[in-house]
This record gives sequence, C-alpha cells and structure tokens, in this order.
Amino acid sequence: MSRPTATAPGSWGVEPGASPLDPPWPQVLDEIAAVGFDGSELGPVGYYPEEAALVPVLAERGLRLAAGFVMEPFHDARARQATLAIARRTCATLAAAGASAVVLIEALVPERSRTAGRTADAPRLDPAGWETLVELLGETTRLAREEYGLRAVFHPHAGTYVEFADEIARLLGDTAPAELGLCVDTGHAVYAGIEPVELIASYGDRVGHVHVKDIGAGALADARDRERSFEQAVAAGVFTPLGEGDVDLVAVARALDGIDYDGWIVFEQDRLAGDRRASAEAAASLRHLREVGIAPNS
Repeated sequence: MSRPTATAPGSWGVEPGASPLDPPWPQVLDEIAAVGFDGSELGPVGYYPEEAALVPVLAERGLRLAAGFVMEPFHDARARQATLAIARRTCATLAAAGASAVVLIEALVPERSRTAGRTADAPRLDPAGWETLVELLGETTRLAREEYGLRAVFHPHAGTYVEFADEIARLLGDTAPAELGLCVDTGHAVYAGIEPVELIASYGDRVGHVHVKDIGAGALADARDRERSFEQAVAAGVFTPLGEGDVDLVAVARALDGIDYDGWIVFEQDRLAGDRRASAEAAASLRHLREVGIAPNS
C-alpha cells in the first residue's frame, strides 16, 4: 500500500517557543529532502515561511506539506481567542501549501506533565474544563473545515489532559466521527500504557493521520519510577530512532493494512534542540519504516 512519508521539525528539536539552538529552517528542509522523505509537517507556526511563501521553498526541494499542528490549551476558556488565532495562522499556511489535515493537540501543562505515563496519579479535568475542551475543539474543527477545507484530527499526547485510554474514549465519544478524526502516535500511545495496535483497531474508522515514534521500554519504566515529567523524559532520551526502541512496528504495519490506511506516515523523534544526530537518525528511521512495511520501498 502506498503511503507518503514525512517527518517534522520536531525531529530536529524544534518545538513551540523558539530556542537559540534551533537549526535554520532551510537546513531542516534540505536535510528532510536529502534523507528521502516525501514531505514535512509544518512544525510550530512561524518556524517555516507562512502561507504562499512556503509553496516555492517546498517545491524546489521536491517536498509536500503533510499537515501541521495546533497545540494549545483547549481546556482553558481564557485562551480561546489566542487559540483560534493560532489555528487560523496554521490553517492558512496548510491550505496555501496543499495540505489536507490539521492536527489538534492539548497543550502541555505542568500538573499533567509531572504525571506523564502514570494514569493513577494524573489529575483529570473538572466538568467545566472538559466542556470547554470539547467546545473549543469543535469551534476549531469547524474553522478548519469551513474556512480552509481541512480535516481536523486529534492527537492524544503524553503530559496533557487527553493522554490515557479513558480520556481518548471520552473525547471521541463526545465528538462526531465526521467532525474530528484521530491522529495515532505510536510513541505517545505506549507512553500512556496503550498498545498502538489496539488503538488503531478500536478507532480505525477515525484514523486520519499517523505519527510513528519508537520508545525505549527501560527508559520509560525509569521515567515512571523516578516520576519524571514529560520534558525530563525527553531530555533523558526516552524516544529513540525507529527500530532501536520497543514499539512493535511490524504489528503496527499489519494494523494499518487492516484498516486500509493510505494516508501520511510521519516519523517523529522528540528530542532536545541542538541535537546534531537528527539527520542521521531520521535517515535510519526512514529505512526502518520501509523495512517493516509501514512505508513502501522507494
């Protein structure tokens, strides 16, 4: 099955909130193209050129735009206007560059980052916060669809208020399948104690985007035992190049085949800014995607 491949600036350590260690965006795009990916995700809005300015810089490298994310505190009514403003900027660039999906993610918050991967210890949203979360996701989803022609998918993320299996089930139960799809992230699923294959099988009709990460079981157990925050676990190297961790990616390939998934496959490896191994590890990870059958051989 033909599935285009991409990676993201996050695999080079580029995250929201610019770091002086972030590599220049032309370098990241040059390296993504040199490795052999079909495209790139947008990364934090404002890192790559925006709207029509992004089109030629992708085209000259033979790349497409796979998707982009809006990672904001959807549970916080006070952040509504700021969240919608970021969503509009992001969606405008996605639409201009020909992407078809926007990935919505709850923001990392300290009280949940501290309990990442530990469901029994993690505080849950109160009813008002949950209602705000669902309402603002709905508003953002409609904005993406009606103003920009984009499909919204939700990404459960470690260290946020939508991380664990019960929270995913609740959110998808509170939203319409036709309105909000699911972005499966193999590494974040395992971080939350969820088998990615089970997530794909349970919500196959809603899977609209896939992030493939690998994670070391020993490093994850250590992070839980030491009660590390999500950011501390990333700094300690909990995520690895594909094939060096313990995610069963062969089983993931079979599960994606089972739901006839033919969308983007996006390799991600959360890391600290300034890590010079990014390009070489992205190349090794793309080879592994092809070896296990998640992505087609070129």
